[in-house]
Amino acid sequence: MTTSSPPETLLQLSSAHVSARALHVIAELGIADLLDEEARTIDQLTAGAAVDADGVERLLRLLESHGVFARDHSDRWQHTEASRWLRSDHPMSMRAFARMMGMPFGWGSFTALDHAVRTGKPSIRTLHPEGAWAYLEGHPDQQAIFQQSMTAKAQDDILAILAAYDFSRYQRIADVAGGRGHLIRSVLDCYPDLAGVLFDLPRVADEVPPEARLEVVSGDFFVDRLPVCDAYLLMNVLHDWDDKDVNRILRAIAEAGRPSGATVLVLEVVLPDGPAPHWSKVLDVMMLALTGGRERTLGEYEALLTTAGMQLLRLIPTTTPFSIIEARV
Repeated sequence: MTTSSPPETLLQLSSAHVSARALHVIAELGIADLLDEEARTIDQLTAGAAVDADGVERLLRLLESHGVFARDHSDRWQHTEASRWLRSDHPMSMRAFARMMGMPFGWGSFTALDHAVRTGKPSIRTLHPEGAWAYLEGHPDQQAIFQQSMTAKAQDDILAILAAYDFSRYQRIADVAGGRGHLIRSVLDCYPDLAGVLFDLPRVADEVPPEARLEVVSGDFFVDRLPVCDAYLLMNVLHDWDDKDVNRILRAIAEAGRPSGATVLVLEVVLPDGPAPHWSKVLDVMMLALTGGRERTLGEYEALLTTAGMQLLRLIPTTTPFSIIEARV
């Protein structure tokens, strides 16, 4: 196995943003949507699009080196398995996620990453002093892409969670800060005897119509009492907050769930020990830039759960980077 020399390693890392920007631009332009199963020359691919064909081809050539798109012996471009995930009609499309990382919300925050390191405050505050959510509120076009990216990205993770965990023991499950309800709806679809509650801020919950077996409750977990259930789901929630606010969130859940001895399921990417590459380490720096939150080790989650009056029961890995941290009130 060949390894890079120290200068090569640093060269690759210091220029990694070039490939990332190429992906952002190709996703924003919707190039994957212009290419179907028939291979096309660059002129055929970009005909009628307001782009420079040479510029697009040079970006595609770079992405090809990462397995995204491929060129055949006749210089015609075709899809790879990875590039198909950039199509808007892919059932778990990654296009919105790539667009989000390239828009000012994402890219602008990372160009100001030194602000977070110097001040301890998320660098998105250089775009908006009140932080990520206030910024998105004021930029509805970017907020729409953000919501699309979160929903699409979650689909694969949700399938893995459903395969790894048996929800049949519960009667009433709350999805706390569950957005538009893609997680709780998936659970209810698999378990027809369960009832669900979607709990989120009024600006989110008020846009979600209630359904059979799904109650929609608007509220703020820092202020309002949570509904009484025998299980609570927290997917991609705790990593948005610092330890002090995580403690407040967990205590609010413990207070609501204590009468029934509820189960709490924290669905997060857990930081592993050791120096090996892992998505959690990338995500941790994203939280540093965007929310002021962080990724955590299992030991750090256990300490937070214990402080909130909960008992850690087990860690359940899934086929994605997500894990299920099961605790009891």
